[in-house]
Amino acid sequence: MIVFVFALALLAMSCAAAAPPPEQADKPKAAPPVPTLAPPVPALSGSVGAPPPPVWEELPSRRLPPEFTTPGSEPAGSFTCGGFQVEHLADATSGNEPYVRVSDARGKRVYQAKGRDYSLGPGEPKQRMSLMVEWCGDLGGDGVPELFLSERTMGAHCCYTYYVVSLTSPAKRLLMWEKGDGGHGMLPVKLAPGRAWQLLSWDIIVPPFKVEEGDPVLSYATTPSFPVVFELVGGRYQKRTFAFKEGLAKRRAEERAECKAEPQRCRVDELIEWGYGLIIGDWDQEKLTLVPDEALRKRLDARSAAMKTLLQKRLGH
Repeated sequence: MIVFVFALALLAMSCAAAAPPPEQADKPKAAPPVPTLAPPVPALSGSVGAPPPPVWEELPSRRLPPEFTTPGSEPAGSFTCGGFQVEHLADATSGNEPYVRVSDARGKRVYQAKGRDYSLGPGEPKQRMSLMVEWCGDLGGDGVPELFLSERTMGAHCCYTYYVVSLTSPAKRLLMWEKGDGGHGMLPVKLAPGRAWQLLSWDIIVPPFKVEEGDPVLSYATTPSFPVVFELVGGRYQKRTFAFKEGLAKRRAEERAECKAEPQRCRVDELIEWGYGLIIGDWDQEKLTLVPDEALRKRLDARSAAMKTLLQKRLGH
């Protein structure tokens, strides 16, 4: 698949926040643990080129659909969505990390949430995760807007939790995804007919390689991210990536066409193409073109069955 590099502004937004469900409902008992990153190792042999400049948001297929609103489209600190006023407030008691408050047209508060507490280790002081709304709109097609919120700890990579909260009365949480590393955000997409939107993101997955048998050696920077699709099922967003093979194939074709028109914005990543092919089911037909290096292609073929099983487990049938 073609790798798109996120705009620095969007990445910073993803890294900076999210909103759990209302404080009075389903609040997690404890913050998730903060994972530690493995030390870097030599880069993948056969990877192509250096990452392009951060122009992700300029590609048509990666822009937020016009039906949805972002805080950046109105004055900083607050914005309106579906008749609701959404505010980002500074929490002076926890290092000024932002939190979220939503009011209806009469000014009545209908939702408020703060990031959870976490600690970097035993004996370390508690810190508050930031929590912000990245975009808002009617995901379910029922006239009720939803908030997409991101919550994060401090640090270059770690740690992200994504939420979708519907502004029903009372507010209802439709998604809580403890993503961990990688602030990729989520994008509303239509990969199948119907009034509800799916959610598309990317998940960092280490392939089941065996370096001692000649498989590629990965560093953190070359560990691939694969598409993950969430579908609204029974009032909750659930991972259902493999159920959208046709939609992903169409989207992949659109992205390839965009990159062909502006090749300076994109680069080929053989591992992501491999994953896309396994999800869509056309790896055997595509591999000769996508991975011209015969030695690498043979190693990927040797791990394809295990990789597909891993993708199904992580990304959802």
